[in-house]
Formats: sequence, structure tokens, C-alpha cells
Amino acid sequence: MLFDTIFVISAAIIIARNLFTRQGKIGISLLAIGLSALLTASLTPYYVSFIRLPNQGLATVAYYIVTYLLLYVLIAVPAIILSSIIKIAITGLLLGLVTHLLPISVSAALVGESRVYPLMAPLFARLPPIDVQALGSWLRNLLPGSP
Repeated sequence: MLFDTIFVISAAIIIARNLFTRQGKIGISLLAIGLSALLTASLTPYYVSFIRLPNQGLATVAYYIVTYLLLYVLIAVPAIILSSIIKIAITGLLLGLVTHLLPISVSAALVGESRVYPLMAPLFARLPPIDVQALGSWLRNLLPGSP
């Protein structure tokens, strides 16, 4: 049950960070900007054909800006959702891997009555046995200044 709690808290943090960083600051996605500008430019001739206002140039610019913002939101929001889902999946897999590498007495306490870890357990069961001490020494050798 503790594993599920840690997973849900980390997922909530990821979602909150993605939402607040996108809304608190101007999140600029070059792909979303480019696609929405391209789609908006392709729709401009249609605006000119059906807008019959006295100041047609200003109305065209207003419709262009509204369409650009609408398309930007339609492109950027799914990207935020997909980004959150990918980050949550990676976090869950890393949390499961760390739990798998822990000693059995500690990992049993973490995953007792868990609903999420049993879904990942077959994935980790396929891993070959990992020597944690050898992995730790290998990681220490990667650090600068190691012999």
C-alpha cells in the first residue's frame, strides 16, 4: 500500500508541475507555434471570403489571432497531457525498479497489498539478477575524480 501512495503522490506532483509551469509562465512550444501558425495561415483565405465587415482588414487580423490561439491550445494541451502520462509511467517504472532492487524484507513492506506493483512485477521478474554492490562500484567509477 505504501508503494501505491508514493506512486500517487509522485503522479500528483508531476501533474501539478506540468499544469502550473504551463499556466504560470508562457510555455512556448515551437512545434505547437509552428503547426498552429501553419494551420491558421491556411485558413486565412476562407476568413477573407466570408467576412463582410466595414473594416475587413482588422476583422481578418482578429479572426486570425483567435484561430491561432484556438489551434495553439488544441495542439499544446494534448502535448501537456501526453507529457504528463509519459513522465508518470517513467516514474512508476523507476520506483518499481528501485523497489525490486531493495532487499526482500524492505520491498515486502513497501509492496504489501499494493495494486500497482503486481502489474509491474512480471516486467521486473524478467530482469537478470543484479549485483547491487557491483552496480554501486560501477556508478562510483563514473564520477569524476575516481581512480
